[in-house]
Amino acid sequence: MAYAEGTVEKLSKGLAAGFFTASSLFSMFGGGLNGEGGADVNNFVKEITSVISAVEEQRDYSPKGLGEHYRVTGEIPYTVREGDTVHTIARDMKRDGVWIKPQQIIEWNNLTSPDYHLKPGAELTLYNLEWESQLVEASWYGPGFHGKAMANTQIFDQNDLVAAHMYLPLGMKVRVTNVENGVSIELRITDRGNFEKYERGIDLSKQAAKVLGYQKAGTAKVLIEPLPSL
Repeated sequence: MAYAEGTVEKLSKGLAAGFFTASSLFSMFGGGLNGEGGADVNNFVKEITSVISAVEEQRDYSPKGLGEHYRVTGEIPYTVREGDTVHTIARDMKRDGVWIKPQQIIEWNNLTSPDYHLKPGAELTLYNLEWESQLVEASWYGPGFHGKAMANTQIFDQNDLVAAHMYLPLGMKVRVTNVENGVSIELRITDRGNFEKYERGIDLSKQAAKVLGYQKAGTAKVLIEPLPSL
């Protein structure tokens, strides 16, 4: 029995995250079985077995809920250069695959306002972060914000594939999957918003919600997977 590329990986994550159970897979894919012969059934059982085995190897896969979630994976010494600011440092670190925020640089090094002046030659401590996946409720925004500036200073277009998140670094690409229908898209975090008070973890553009199939419903449960590469 043939399945689309990546099916086993997606099912593995779904099982590990608790989106469904092993037994439910049989009813989910039951329509693809050939009831006239045993070969397809045996192959199907082998497929499911491989999925469950994959889950056993990914026991630490556990999406977080609302909030800011990351693991520190290393310390990075940094020597301040002429013209550096916390914003340019955060920007330049992204090119090396290190996604940190200006505010984190300030907090880690006890920098003082108002200008957070950085003296060339000064030593800073930065950290390499692994931003964790989240399983949250998603909403969407559009007409009321169309044409207005976003947190990244660019103009919001409700027809673009973009999203607002309270904590993930601006510019980071994420994969968002609607766990109710399995549809996924990749887009960038370009905006902020105080929507956690409504128990929502991400706010997608109108077009992104349309692609994921929840524009009419207004909200959907989604899995957010940070993608650290530019």
